[in-house]
Amino acid sequence: MIEHAEITAALKDRTKWEQKQATFYRMRHEGLRRVNKPFPGASDMHFPLGDMQIEKLKPFYLSQIYATDTIPGFVPKKTEATAMASEAGLWFDSLLKHETNFEDEIAIGVDKMLNCAVVPMKVYWDAQRERMAFEAINPIHLIVPSYTGRLADADWIVHVQKYSKHAYKRIKEFDQRPETLAAICGGEAGSTGGDTAGTDYESARVDREGITTTKEKGQIIVWEVFSRNDEGQWQVDTYSPAAPTLKLRASFGLPYSRGVFAEKLPPPPFFEITMERKDRGYYDPRGVIERVAPFEVSLCKDWNTANDWKTQSTNLTYSAPNGIPTNSGSLRHVPGQIYPFALQAISMPPIPVDITAQMNGTRAVAEQLIGAPDFGTQQQGKDNKTAKEVSLIASVMGQSTDLRARQFRRELANGLRMAWAIALQYCSQQTSYRSLDGYAELSPEALAQDYQIELNSSGDNWNRQQVIQQAQATFQMFANDPFINQEELRRRVLNALDPRLTKVLLINAGTQNAAQMEDQAGEITRMLIGFPAEVRQTDDHLLHLQSLMGFLQRRMAYQEPVSPEAMVLFSMHAQQHAQAAEKTQKDKWAQAQAQVLPFLQMLGAAAQQAGAMLQQQEAARQAAAQQAAAMQAAQQAMAPAGSAGPAPSLVQPPAQPFAA
Repeated sequence: MIEHAEITAALKDRTKWEQKQATFYRMRHEGLRRVNKPFPGASDMHFPLGDMQIEKLKPFYLSQIYATDTIPGFVPKKTEATAMASEAGLWFDSLLKHETNFEDEIAIGVDKMLNCAVVPMKVYWDAQRERMAFEAINPIHLIVPSYTGRLADADWIVHVQKYSKHAYKRIKEFDQRPETLAAICGGEAGSTGGDTAGTDYESARVDREGITTTKEKGQIIVWEVFSRNDEGQWQVDTYSPAAPTLKLRASFGLPYSRGVFAEKLPPPPFFEITMERKDRGYYDPRGVIERVAPFEVSLCKDWNTANDWKTQSTNLTYSAPNGIPTNSGSLRHVPGQIYPFALQAISMPPIPVDITAQMNGTRAVAEQLIGAPDFGTQQQGKDNKTAKEVSLIASVMGQSTDLRARQFRRELANGLRMAWAIALQYCSQQTSYRSLDGYAELSPEALAQDYQIELNSSGDNWNRQQVIQQAQATFQMFANDPFINQEELRRRVLNALDPRLTKVLLINAGTQNAAQMEDQAGEITRMLIGFPAEVRQTDDHLLHLQSLMGFLQRRMAYQEPVSPEAMVLFSMHAQQHAQAAEKTQKDKWAQAQAQVLPFLQMLGAAAQQAGAMLQQQEAARQAAAQQAAAMQAAQQAMAPAGSAGPAPSLVQPPAQPFAA
């Protein structure tokens, strides 16, 4: 377990960072007010530049998550699991949206990231609610060593948590003894409030309201300490800074063992999303407020200067050229008032600079520094930008936007992989999920596959309309191209519209091929009993020919004869499929005709022979029928008078041969 003094030392090391965060929070929510006003009633306006930039950037980041209808993107590590990857992605997406608080917490996390530069996100299994949960942690409430880079590589992490007395009691794993509650509960009699005089802690004590101490009655501060053991595995210890020697529950290991948590050096259940990456340190990134702070101060000063000038210039001021009588102290400027001495109005000079233009320039520089996605596309000042200029500026700014989006997607993908591991461990029995047409069931094989999980978006698909247009253009460009996987091409188009449509509309190539082969098998059965089979436009003609070839080859291998009538029908059916394939499947026909044409020639020759046999059979049938009719007439002539009817025929027509 990490020593308490080491944690308090880390708190001391980040004192300057904490002070800056407090200043930036005040700038965002309250504004930095004027310390000394030049006169009573002077303007005290605050220009919310940082807040405006955050509100402009926040939809951009959230659109990276909702650019497509499914949040996670699953890439199977085995090509045969492509269809199952789509199914697993839909199940996991439904789980995130409907069974967790992911959407609420990620919106809070994006706002905190833009304000504080870095926000830690925690993903865990909530045993009380029996669901997976996310938490966007206030950066102040996560303590790491000052030398920490990424959270995944941290030596130890302290998550500062606050509970009410009643919420603490609902967690049965915590120490519920009365003396423990009295020692750690704020405002309770006997609470040390973090003061342990006479120990080494006294010399290194760091007081932070809400982190180490609390003045709120009934509030309990709990430190959840994650530290690595000698094998690199995570161990969790829990105590309160009010009583650092008192454990609130027994130590335990990280309770996750699937996915990324099964690695040799598993990550902690935290990931961070950052505004920028300019150095390796955890506390090095700068948020929007920090980067635009000097510009915001300048804008506030200019705004208040303009308002002060308006106040002074619109309130009339007078002078008395002949001097002011001693009894004039009670005079006030009132309409209709008669003054006992002459007055002269003092004219205020015009404002020496165009403050509005200066403020627009300051704001433009700040927007360029931040790299807002739409910077430069709007008219600035009095100069109108040409279409080419707007396009060039948007292109340059788009590179910065794309870089920021790539970093955000990469960091959020780390959290999705953790969530997937927890879902495999705790939610694998919840196989029912929401789909486009109601509820669907997840096949167990889909969970057993190995996937690479990313955010289902790219640098340019935060614009949904643009994504759909690109998908349509790609489909038109590569439709029926023999070197392009047509099934995957259609899958990409449906995913751009709505990934849920893929499962409903797209037929897997293997399933479709099997269906075509089964259709041809049914047609063969009908032709065997003498019923012609129709060739439809929706048929895959080459697959039908392949099925027919396989059937006849099997008959030949087992020396099973085919009736002449069926042979003629087979030949006609094959010729129709071949003609249709030559017209509609030109590329595939060019590759398959070397195998198909000899088969058609052999089948045509067999059909000619079968036709000749059918003619012979028809002639024999007609001759036998004539002979039978003559014999029947002779029998009727020889019958005695008054007979009830003709005698039964003694000669039956020969049966038609079935085998060729």
